[in-house]
Amino acid sequence: MKKYIAILKWIWLPEKAWMMYLSLLENWKSSISDIQNNTNIHRVEIYRLLPLLLESWFVLVSIKWKRKFYLPASPIKIQEAYKEMEEINRWSINQLLEKYSYLDKKPNVTYTEGKKWVINVFNDIVNSQNKWDIFYRVTSETDTKKINEEYLPKNYREKRDKKELERYVIMSSKAAKIKKPRLERELKVIPENIDEFDDDIFMSIYANKVAYIDFNTESSIIIENKQIADFQKKLFKLLFKSLK
Repeated sequence: MKKYIAILKWIWLPEKAWMMYLSLLENWKSSISDIQNNTNIHRVEIYRLLPLLLESWFVLVSIKWKRKFYLPASPIKIQEAYKEMEEINRWSINQLLEKYSYLDKKPNVTYTEGKKWVINVFNDIVNSQNKWDIFYRVTSETDTKKINEEYLPKNYREKRDKKELERYVIMSSKAAKIKKPRLERELKVIPENIDEFDDDIFMSIYANKVAYIDFNTESSIIIENKQIADFQKKLFKLLFKSLK
């Protein structure tokens, strides 16, 4: 009967309680002494566990000539207990899923300072995306050559082109003059008569993330959150459509 212990462990009762129940199934009506002899469980432990078995109706009690005897309930009780545990586990799992869903909606914000972390933002842009993904960029850089030489990772363009990432870009008219036309890039400019757009700030929307870089202080922020990324994407598209 010991082979059933592994199965019965899934139900909340202790292992020794199940040993007592299985002993009763084998030997039927038993006294405390009988249970002790058949299971080698100490009498004190039997007295401790019997109330659990009685309260959960796995064991029944019979009194004959003022003596107590214990009998096993039908194994249908085990089936019922399994169903009850399934319901409890299902409820617990749903609670955990609800907690995870709530956590998943919270923005994960990373703030960093220093040149290597600025470089890391560009790495994150290409590494976080799948092939043929689209990302969006708004940049008010004043020195495109410096940014390309100092902050752009050496293999950035190679990774970007290998994944065939499509991008939409908004930048100043001065910076746009330096950029060469590319099929996978849609470019719009902020007219000089509206704003010189020379703040040296960079923003990119990609893979449920929004990244900001301040080249003035070499500081960067990455916000990971689908709702925020989608909202920023809407704002970007509205501005992009309004520009000639």
